[in-house]
Amino acid sequence: MKNALAVILLIALVSMIGCSASKEIGSENVVDKSGSTPSWSGKPTSEDGDFILVTGQMTKANDRSFGLKQAYADGLQNLMNTMQNNVRTQSSQALRGANLDQDDIGRFSEFAVGWISDTRTISGVQNPDSYWEKIETTTGSGVTYSYNCYSQLKISKKDYNRAIEGAYENMKKKAHEVNNAKAEETANKLIDDLKKTIE
Repeated sequence: MKNALAVILLIALVSMIGCSASKEIGSENVVDKSGSTPSWSGKPTSEDGDFILVTGQMTKANDRSFGLKQAYADGLQNLMNTMQNNVRTQSSQALRGANLDQDDIGRFSEFAVGWISDTRTISGVQNPDSYWEKIETTTGSGVTYSYNCYSQLKISKKDYNRAIEGAYENMKKKAHEVNNAKAEETANKLIDDLKKTIE
């Protein structure tokens, strides 16, 4: 009887040690989620046929609804950043090719980029999917819960290029205002090239 009791106590002790080892302070565990983890959650941007896909995320959110809204907002910001980088690269290359001096290249390129920054909405943005995980974190006094949220945004390449066209229109307007024919001509060429992809 004593041997059986000793074995039971030993098993209980081993179980307690095992549990405490797996529950180290700071350890995290997924305790609930909205479905299987989608492959897009780890891809900041990608393309799918005629569409551009962008992922936004919000980690450690205290509230799931708030986390999903912030993930969507982060996705929009990532889309804007992608557009800005695209416009900055394309306009700088085109202006350099038109033999403008370095100051003008930087100035007119920023006119285009600035237009995207000032734009509050981009037409045609869809939100086809979202995903969340509920995370349990072990602390010194027990456990806390938070949410990791992900939002997928989708925009057609046509709508994406229409938005970028607005940036080049702004660059053209600024070039016209200061009577810089080379910059205006460069903006016209960028617009014409984009229109070919939209039509």
